[in-house]
Amino acid sequence: MLEEINHKINYIKSEVAKKQVLEDKLNDLNKELYKSESELNDLENKLKKEYEDVEKLKKLSLSNILSTIMRNKEERMEKEEKEYLMAKIKYDNCNSKVKLIKSNINNLIIRINSLSDCENEYSKLLKMKLELFNIYGDEENKNKLMNMDKEIDTYLKEIKEIEESISAGNSLLKEIGDAVKLLESAKTWSTIDLLGGDLFSSLAKHQRVNDAQKHFSRISYLLENFNKELKDVNINSLRFSSANVTLDIFFDNIFTDISVSNQINKSYQNIRDLQREVNRILDNIKENKNQLNEIVTEKRKEYDDFINNI
Repeated sequence: MLEEINHKINYIKSEVAKKQVLEDKLNDLNKELYKSESELNDLENKLKKEYEDVEKLKKLSLSNILSTIMRNKEERMEKEEKEYLMAKIKYDNCNSKVKLIKSNINNLIIRINSLSDCENEYSKLLKMKLELFNIYGDEENKNKLMNMDKEIDTYLKEIKEIEESISAGNSLLKEIGDAVKLLESAKTWSTIDLLGGDLFSSLAKHQRVNDAQKHFSRISYLLENFNKELKDVNINSLRFSSANVTLDIFFDNIFTDISVSNQINKSYQNIRDLQREVNRILDNIKENKNQLNEIVTEKRKEYDDFINNI
């Protein structure tokens, strides 16, 4: 009877550990969302201001102002437009981050709700188990079993933390893979452009870079999230700043086709380096998970053997 209850408890304990990990993550994400939404609001206000500055300069060109001011108009317009573009990139990155956080929160809530009854079920089974201890076991045996229970619980929570790290790493890898494909295409079109391509090749290059920038915004957040998960499982964070996954290319007169091509190549190399590093760390994490699973299997065997000998 005790062995049968214990097998049921083994499964439900794993669910309880998972729920605890998910609830901790949900709490952290809600704090992060509040902070990011505040940052997004500030960036939105700055973006509006930069846009208004550009519009003011455009209106100046229609008025009869002094020629000394007009000489500076083109230079000022270029400066204001570039500041607006920089503000737009920062706003888009933060907006993408907020959307991802909200999506993650919704997914966590669904997962937590699916585990809503596991703690009640665990309490019922544990009560039955303790009642059997009181009937068949002495105080020493009871204490030993409780300590073995706690030890297994600790390992189970570690495994659930590792599983969340693996999930975060896989999400990051998928986004990186999409960006790699776009940059490979951008590299091809950039080469054609350098060799005397036409308007079509230039537009194709621009489109690939713009699409890659959207992925880079998501990669920046997913990289930050992956590093947090690594910290939870006591693994060193990736030595890779979010600044290494940006693609700040403005297609205007101040950049030549060669400099744009160089920037694309640099970004491509950075993202491939990140891809290799994430794969390496994921391999290590998966190995750690396998080792912990082996330990839990052994501990459960010891536990069952002890029960059978009571």
